[in-house]
Amino acid sequence: MITLLHTSDLSLPYSVRSYIDSCAYEYTEQDAWSKIADIAYRLKRGADLLPDFMEDINRHMENPAYCDYEHTAKRSIAYYIELLRTNNEETISYEVLHDKMSFTALFQLFTEEILYRYWEHETLGAKVECYFDEVHYDYNEIASRYTGANATRDFINYISTAKETLRNIEVSESSIKLKNGWSMLTDRMYNCPIWSDKEEEELIYPGDATFIHAFNKKTEPDYMFVVGVPPMPFSGNLLRSKIVILTLNPGYVETVNKDWCLKMSDVQKGQLLCLMRNALSLHGCGIYDEHKCSREQGDHYWQKSFSKLAMDAYGRPSEEIGHQIYEDIAFLQLIGYHSKKFKYSAGIKHLPSTIFTNLLIKHLAVETNKTFLVLRSETLWKEIFGEELWMKLESEGRIITKGHKGMSQAITPGNIKKYNGYDKLVNILKH
Repeated sequence: MITLLHTSDLSLPYSVRSYIDSCAYEYTEQDAWSKIADIAYRLKRGADLLPDFMEDINRHMENPAYCDYEHTAKRSIAYYIELLRTNNEETISYEVLHDKMSFTALFQLFTEEILYRYWEHETLGAKVECYFDEVHYDYNEIASRYTGANATRDFINYISTAKETLRNIEVSESSIKLKNGWSMLTDRMYNCPIWSDKEEEELIYPGDATFIHAFNKKTEPDYMFVVGVPPMPFSGNLLRSKIVILTLNPGYVETVNKDWCLKMSDVQKGQLLCLMRNALSLHGCGIYDEHKCSREQGDHYWQKSFSKLAMDAYGRPSEEIGHQIYEDIAFLQLIGYHSKKFKYSAGIKHLPSTIFTNLLIKHLAVETNKTFLVLRSETLWKEIFGEELWMKLESEGRIITKGHKGMSQAITPGNIKKYNGYDKLVNILKH
């Protein structure tokens, strides 16, 4: 455990060289775990530290005396990764990764290893206690999974990712809540404009902004993520629901998400923002609440989608206020930002918000008995679960898929027909 002072300054407290140049005297003035904690504290709050490291490396590399500076920097980051993985009891990652990976890729891996493990505890005196979950690697066991001519290559490729960390990390409900970066947005969602086109009012998961802005600059308008409206990565009683719907991302219809929201009264805005804050902090009670604005904000989307299921499972129409179906079903998005259309980018899998989604999915799959209904992009969701966990859930009957690639999210016998999936949903909700 490392104790740090809370600060709004997200720049590193020491020179960049202190963190990556093992040949410099500054490097030895602070122990390695304290330096990891310095970085983790800032990553959790969305600091984009990579440009600072790259500027320092490039500046030093201009001097012939520092021709090995980038190599030294990579070894330092690889050493931090090894500390997280084995507490310096093994050296394989340290010995291998700095030669295989660029500094950018290595720092991305370091970031992911941190975000999977890091959590904080508030203490007195404006201080915070920094903790890292122990997820220690058994390299011999990992290597034993690979055989054949490409065994060494496959082993190295695997340890160049954080998949083993996700595979072995414990995911209790309390740890999920501690690592939930979406909850850090909720303090800004009191009396905030429910739609805005100002950059300073964007609502983005800490650390996602660099990718989101870069993606929006190079993509067509219909595929741009709209971050001036509250994100909806999940909704409903996610931790207590019986069924979790897995889909892609919340849609964006300007007449609804902008025009209607701008016409809302202050009371309606407050009601809707309260519902959204509760969802983001994993304290949601239902997809809709007793206020009409919770349905109108999404143009009654799930009310329409659940119309037949509500009658077949409960004998009551989905229009009913306080209907049980909105507590028994929750949904989880692959990415929480709105867009008119969805376009996948490989960078999505490395987002801090995706790291949290991976942890959340594992918790829901391993620590609860929920059933998952995959409505969109079975391939991407299967990758997030991982082959091993996906197959386990399939064998337990806890994965329901449509059996076709249609984009419709209607919950009907005709749309959810693979292995009588619709009938399974009705049975789960009845009991």
